[in-house]
Parts: sequence; C-alpha cells; structure tokens
Amino acid sequence: MTPTASPGTVTTILIVDDHPIVRQGLRSLLSGHPGLAVVGEAATVSEALHLFRTLCPDVSLVDIRLGGGSGLDLVDNLLEEDRRARILVVSSFDDDEYVTRSLRAGALGYVLKADSPSVLVTAIETVAAGQRALSPAVTGHLVDQLMGEAESREPDVDQLELRMLRLVARGLSNARIADELFMSDTTVKRRLSVLFGKLGAGRRAEAVAAAARRGLL
Repeated sequence: MTPTASPGTVTTILIVDDHPIVRQGLRSLLSGHPGLAVVGEAATVSEALHLFRTLCPDVSLVDIRLGGGSGLDLVDNLLEEDRRARILVVSSFDDDEYVTRSLRAGALGYVLKADSPSVLVTAIETVAAGQRALSPAVTGHLVDQLMGEAESREPDVDQLELRMLRLVARGLSNARIADELFMSDTTVKRRLSVLFGKLGAGRRAEAVAAAARRGLL
C-alpha cells in the first residue's frame, strides 16, 4: 500500500541538481500536488548542505552528478548532518553500481528521470514515510542481474565428482571408472547422471567440454 500524507500535512522538498532546466521542471511538476512543496533548490554539494541545514526538508531529491562533488558524497554528508535525513536519488543513470552505492550510502530510494511523474510522486511519498522506493525500471534491472548471477554461478562439484570428470575426460568407461574408484557400475552411472546435470550436459563429451570451460579439468 502506498503511504499517503495525513490530511493537512505538506511534505517539504529540496531539489539538488546541477541543471537549471531539470530543477525548474521538477519544481513545476511537484507544485501541482497539494501535499508537496518545494522549499529550495541547489546545484552544488555545498549549496545543498547549506539549504538542508537552513530548511530542514522532509525529502531531498539528489542527482548523481553535482558541482563540487557527487550525489553519493552529498548523501553521506546529509546523513552526517542528520541520520534521519530522507533522501531520494533522481538520476539519468540506471547503472547497477550507482543504484547499489546510493542505497548502501543511505538513500531510501532511487528513481530515473525517464520515469513517469506518478512514479516520482509515489516515490517521494514513500520515502517521506521512511520506506524504500525504487523505480520499476531499476527494480526490473536488479532482478535481471540477480537472475543472471544465479544462472552463471559455478556448479557445486565435489572432489569425488572432479575425479570422475578426469576419468571421463581420459575416455574411461563406466566399468573402468568403477574399478578405479572402487564403486559399483550402478553407483557410477547414478553419480555421473547427477554430475552431468550440474554441468548442463547430456553426454560425456558435453560434460568434458563444460568442465573445461569452467576450469575444472
């Protein structure tokens, strides 16, 4: 459920961006919402710090690239001023590194300048309530990255399976492998089936090739 402001309350906002046209656009957009009020604008880290101390905004909208430092520097500085500072990064960059570094620095949210106005407004309301907010595009990108990492994770191959792989690579039959490892033919067949599944291989040659690509041989 999206947080909403209590009747009669107004969320005050500080806009921090080094492009005047962006600041003007954000101010114009947010002025159309009665529960939001832009109380200040800054182009540099030092200006933002000064206005933050003076105005004590409920939410600070921070760009990644600023004059006199970066938005990540500013996130650190604002939280040093007030650990309760609620910061929403508004950026052109959907790079995973910027997103993760912003959140780790202490920003509560990250949205893109390409997002719709409704996404931005909802994110501001969510951050103002002390909750995390991410652009749908950023969320999707992070999920894709995590899924890709899971798919590319190295298979969990134990020492016995490594020995079996080496014997397969030497061209030994199941019976010969059973003799070498003091196993039954049935056990060798079962273990090789499990091993080939880990490597995503259907045949012996495919398993050897997959193992070689992963540096297991």
